[in-house]
Amino acid sequence: MKEPFEKTATQKIRRFKYKDSHGDEPEKPEFFVTRNSTFSVFGILYIMELEKLFKEYYRPLCLYALRFTLDTDAAEDIVQECFTALLSHRADKPIPYLYASVRNRSLMWLRSRKPMEELPEDLPMEEAIDRSLEDSRLWDAVEKLPEQRRKCLVMSKRDCMSYADIAHELGISQNTVRNNISKALEALRKTVPASLDFILFFF
Repeated sequence: MKEPFEKTATQKIRRFKYKDSHGDEPEKPEFFVTRNSTFSVFGILYIMELEKLFKEYYRPLCLYALRFTLDTDAAEDIVQECFTALLSHRADKPIPYLYASVRNRSLMWLRSRKPMEELPEDLPMEEAIDRSLEDSRLWDAVEKLPEQRRKCLVMSKRDCMSYADIAHELGISQNTVRNNISKALEALRKTVPASLDFILFFF
């Protein structure tokens, strides 16, 4: 599985299209950006709000979708679709709206591929939001680990490689692999203890 969600929010947000489809001061405007576009103050504030939400919640929402799909590409696609839908549906509470949309689209994705399997149970909305934010902080912490510790951890927990295989791949001893993973997990326990189950059982 590839390391998910490495693309920046700026790269992603450029794929969105904003459109004022009704001209002056529509009730529920849709916006798109072109070189010659002009916006009302309301439209500009709406775009700024959406970009802020995207930068803050893109990764947490992807991790939330990943718990259903176990597929990073599908998770990213689902989150993209939900943000695009938000352009034409200005929700009063956009964060719960996004999480509900991601959950529903993820379940639809699962039904289309595994129609005979029982769908996974979901957490209550508030708990789901908190968990995804915590998981996002975990990924941030993993990325900040020293390179060799991060590689050893990822190869062990994500790629299910043995210490011997990791040692051979990186040209280090098995004892060094063991020490690197131990130090990486110790650092993560201090940084994001509540999400450690994610890295031990799902990462």
